Amino acid sequence: MSESKTWEYKVEDIFEDIPDDPENVLMNIPEEIRNEVGLNPGDPVRVFLGDQGTLIIEKISQEEYDSKTKE
Repeated sequence: MSESKTWEYKVEDIFEDIPDDPENVLMNIPEEIRNEVGLNPGDPVRVFLGDQGTLIIEKISQEEYDSKTKE
């Protein structure tokens, strides 16, 4: 099992309102997390809501993403 790392950020540092789309927000994943997880623009991810308001970000394969979006 891999060791997980924890970073703390303010909500306003991660989430940003989308102009003309009040129902959704943009999630900006900080560079240090992108580097740790090995994320590049366009990579599919899975985001879990953990206890105490934590977010768990996991990179998934394109095949897994495609199979989940076809359901």
